[in-house]
Amino acid sequence: MRNFAKIDIDVLKRNYQLLVADRKAIAVLKADAYGHGAARVAQALDGDALAFAVSNIDEAEALASLGLKSPVVILGDGFAPEFERALDAHVIVSLGNIKNAMILDDLARRKNIRARAVLCVDTGMRRDGFDFSDIHGIAAALELKNIDIVGIYSHPARDGDDGFTAVQLTRFEKIKSVFAGRSELFWSFPCSASLGASDDIARVGLSLYGLSPGGERRGDLRPVLALRAAILSARRAKKGEYVGYGDAFRAERDMTVATVAAGYADGVPHALSNKGSVLLHAMRAKIVGNICMDAFMIDATDMKVSVGDFVTVIGREGSEEITADDVARTCGTISYEILCGISKRVPRIYKEKEEK
Repeated sequence: MRNFAKIDIDVLKRNYQLLVADRKAIAVLKADAYGHGAARVAQALDGDALAFAVSNIDEAEALASLGLKSPVVILGDGFAPEFERALDAHVIVSLGNIKNAMILDDLARRKNIRARAVLCVDTGMRRDGFDFSDIHGIAAALELKNIDIVGIYSHPARDGDDGFTAVQLTRFEKIKSVFAGRSELFWSFPCSASLGASDDIARVGLSLYGLSPGGERRGDLRPVLALRAAILSARRAKKGEYVGYGDAFRAERDMTVATVAAGYADGVPHALSNKGSVLLHAMRAKIVGNICMDAFMIDATDMKVSVGDFVTVIGREGSEEITADDVARTCGTISYEILCGISKRVPRIYKEKEEK
């Protein structure tokens, strides 16, 4: 194959255990599990995770069709046109306002079934959810006759801002105190960026895959994904010749240029053009010229290089490592975007020692 993303399931499981210890958490599998493959990630954590969180009905139906033990929940305000499909797939719906709650309640009544839902509360994100002051609306949703509300959650808004996180948590705790008698509810506040903020059920997303929302390294977590691509050709470029599209790179010396079988259509950002590097035989090789749709070029001068060798775009070789955070910093973006940008045409290869 020309390129592939290698997913280490054992590392994934280890990360989960390190994050939650002896408790259960909600595993966030939006965007195909941040590019790692939602189906395989769900199967690896099924039964251990309290639930699997996704973004929309298509993602939810795909997981629900696997017959998992852990339920699937769609996060956010709720999107009424998806409600009927969600009920048919036995998916938990998230509700962020009383209007949607009443629509779901009426639909469940007409279908003569009970819907399951969680309530999203806005404690400062200003994105989705019941306003934290709308105790009346939250209470009204809890009293609807055809919906079983199983949990209430909120989302910290500012990574690394402990002060504002504390403000949000105080607002959330007030809601908890009002509905303390509802023993059927779980409460979820912490996310990957704020795991120590409270003892509530955590929602683990980026940290599950071994990265930190703030970009700093957490020593006990390890990245789950590596992205590798084959060298298609190696050729000489003379001093003064241009490499790739346009005049983005001009050779300042005679050099060896190797063409790598991955481009921006595979998830190698165009912003890496003439910046960053890859690993070739555990040594760093600079990217030269513009990233193409299906390929990019590296400076392989004075390096052993053969057609069919693989370079590491993201991952470790020997003592050298390039993380998604490293790529993101070079591109001026965040690691979430780098991981989610690895396209469907890149095969995912799963490694698991426990496989028989």
